Amino acid sequence: MAKLKKASTKETEPERVAALEVRISNIYTQYRQLLPSDYKWEDEHSRWNELVYCIFAELTEHSYLDARSLSDNISELNLLDIEDLANVKIMDDGMADPDNKRIMTITDILLSNDVNEADIKKTLSAICKVAQAIMENYDGKIQKFLRKYGQEIVDEFDSHVSFSEVDKGTQSRILVKWIQNTLAMPLAFSNIYTARFCEIEGVTYHELAEAADNLGLNGAVLDDLLEVFVVDAQNQVKK
Repeated sequence: MAKLKKASTKETEPERVAALEVRISNIYTQYRQLLPSDYKWEDEHSRWNELVYCIFAELTEHSYLDARSLSDNISELNLLDIEDLANVKIMDDGMADPDNKRIMTITDILLSNDVNEADIKKTLSAICKVAQAIMENYDGKIQKFLRKYGQEIVDEFDSHVSFSEVDKGTQSRILVKWIQNTLAMPLAFSNIYTARFCEIEGVTYHELAEAADNLGLNGAVLDDLLEVFVVDAQNQVKK
């Protein structure tokens, strides 16, 4: 299996990140109802579940519809936690440890749904190996992998297109918003309100991104959430 490249790390202050997680959670609770209801991948953890579904769909003889139902049911039982699956031992034969309790439970579920044993072994070993790669290279957060290459798309486009009507920072925000909306990529952050929030809170972009990743909150959702929050805060000051 091709190895994922390790994500670059930036200096962040753990205390500020932890405080941001609480702050964002409170803002989410207060303002989420003011946002659209149909965000794609609002919860970043669902991207991992989707990858598991794709593995099920390709490595078992079930229809895509049945594979979707299976992966959703197993996810609802909290059996697809990426860190737990990454900790499953890979045996000398390349298969996942058959004596691991989580593997045993998932195996029983798949057997009861007429997935043959050979396909089960291939499927579970593939899932565990991918989980290990994501844990090792991206701290178990698949959105970090997608963000890295989403930013490369933005940078490539940015290098060939120039809007004479706006400055470079505005152009970059336009492109990030476009990539967020068209590809549902977990890019952050695309508006001036997010930058303003960082100034108000005394935090960096990387700390905000880390807090959002820890919460599993999509960057596009956070952008819109912070816009509503900052505008409301400004209106309260004017009153």
